[in-house]
Amino acid sequence: MRVASVLPSATEILCFIGGERLLVGRSHEDNFPPQITSLPVITGQTTTFTTAAEVDRVVSDSIGKGQSLYTLDAPLIESLSPDVILTQDICSVCAIDLQTVERLAAKMTPRPKVVSLNPLNLDDVLANVLQLGEAVGMAEEARAAHASLVERIAAVDRRVEQRRRQLGEGRRRPRVAFIEWSDPLYVGGHWTPQLIERAGGEHPLNAGGESGGGKSFPVPPSAVVEADPDLVILAPCGLTLDMTRREATSTKGRGQGTVQ
Repeated sequence: MRVASVLPSATEILCFIGGERLLVGRSHEDNFPPQITSLPVITGQTTTFTTAAEVDRVVSDSIGKGQSLYTLDAPLIESLSPDVILTQDICSVCAIDLQTVERLAAKMTPRPKVVSLNPLNLDDVLANVLQLGEAVGMAEEARAAHASLVERIAAVDRRVEQRRRQLGEGRRRPRVAFIEWSDPLYVGGHWTPQLIERAGGEHPLNAGGESGGGKSFPVPPSAVVEADPDLVILAPCGLTLDMTRREATSTKGRGQGTVQ
């Protein structure tokens, strides 16, 4: 079994269930676990980060013209002869689109199986572990990994409930603002509100629910101020920690003082 991944989360899941040895190609954004970074890189990106506002403008312009933000090295992938290609269809901004991957797979002989991971909530994320395991012939290992994640989540639930009782039933949950992009401000969606709730907080800008919080969406700075968060988490999609720190400083400099 030979697996190529154009999606970092899929790469991490594959390695988490013990399938690192199956991986023959990775995306340009893959960096974990560290030992897979020596593998051939089969994707690239058409944008270069300058500022959050400029990237937002370029992305909006490219999407409006129907242009992809990513590239796929078709000759390299063909030479790697993967049996399975791991991808997604949840966000054309976050990774290469499913249609591009499927068009390439259709031209290959033998044709690889394309597995698309599209979680909308926390349960879907866990289910992806089982889905991927089935696809690469590691169903048993995936079930064991899935069970370990379920238990870890249950341990968090127990710890949060214990802490809630210690602090008193009437104590207000801390309000959190999870920001996925800094200019304009995008509020976290999908499973992010669930994670905040499970950790003991609340996410008033996008309460989400068991079905998930939907796609990330922009809000004016005034909405963040009105939400009066106790904690702001700035986690811009695709940026390193150093880049995020610079964006946090820039955000405060623009008068969006809720980001700390």
